[in-house]
Amino acid sequence: MTSKKKNTLALFDEIVDFLKKQEATTDIDEKKHLWNKIIQTAAFKRRQRRARIYASLTTAAAVFVGLMVWIEPASRFEDDTKLNMVFSEVSIPKQASDIILMVSDSNEIRIDKDTAVVNFSENGKITVNNKAIATQSSSKGMEEKYNQIIVPGGKRTMLTLSDSTKIWINAGTRVIFPKEFKGVKRKIFVDGEAYLEVARNTEKPFIVETPAQFEIEVLGTSFNVCTYDELEFATVVLAHGSVEIKGVGRQKRIMSPNQLVRIDEKGVLDETISVNAEDYTSWTKGIMVLNSRPFSEVVKTLQIYFGVSLEVDQSLDEIISGQLALKDNFDEVLSGLQHIVAFTYSKDQNGIYKIEKH
Repeated sequence: MTSKKKNTLALFDEIVDFLKKQEATTDIDEKKHLWNKIIQTAAFKRRQRRARIYASLTTAAAVFVGLMVWIEPASRFEDDTKLNMVFSEVSIPKQASDIILMVSDSNEIRIDKDTAVVNFSENGKITVNNKAIATQSSSKGMEEKYNQIIVPGGKRTMLTLSDSTKIWINAGTRVIFPKEFKGVKRKIFVDGEAYLEVARNTEKPFIVETPAQFEIEVLGTSFNVCTYDELEFATVVLAHGSVEIKGVGRQKRIMSPNQLVRIDEKGVLDETISVNAEDYTSWTKGIMVLNSRPFSEVVKTLQIYFGVSLEVDQSLDEIISGQLALKDNFDEVLSGLQHIVAFTYSKDQNGIYKIEKH
């Protein structure tokens, strides 16, 4: 048997086992939640094989769902499946020269700047750094067309959605969002780190899906979400308002301002911690606040932000505090960090930074 067939069968077995455990579930929202998590789990754990695995996953899952007599109108799952399909198709380039805006009905738009301001107006107009972008006319109907913006290492972007929600997108991050919110909910997908100021609409909740097995639901609030693969936990930090986090097993958590919740890779919600939210949103102003953070964690975060490769001396295990300016040049950032920790660094011919204790 070929390796490809073995992988497909193994994936099918995973789905069968998972759905058997959930057979008693009857609530439509829970079924929808499980369906999304099946797709997201496959994409999250198999990023290098996304397109191939996704095809096998959806086919196998659809067959088994039919056997389980999960007979629901296809339209109930259609929008969520489309969102996850977009997520599964493209990975985030850690090192790239341009910010990439992929508009559903137009060609890929590359932005050759370290920062960008992208606006989607209510009437469908798009501007990038105050310059209008020509797109094809939107088709009529209720179908939502998804766009995505990919911000590589060393870049940042500010995005305004059609409902006036503002999103600050950090480096190494992808955000998937509809051109217009046409359904009963406003749903987007964040893979990486973003700070959101959600426009309030009590009749249309705003939902952030993530690849880390949890989602966030709000009406109108400000919060930071971080789901980088390289970090041990995903985090949500609330700045203003209120949010509800939904993890696996019907876990739910209501957050208040200046609280942090960590979520592991299986979607299990950890305890709620009191924090200063500004310490976790300061990156939007070009500052990293180091509040008793391990040096190893700081350099790992910098590695994500700048899309660089690092080799760090394991003896550098200090707990550090202070502020670090996130300048455009990574060498300048390291120089600033040397004022806090005594170390030397060099860059080899392959572009790998080596950090050693001074």
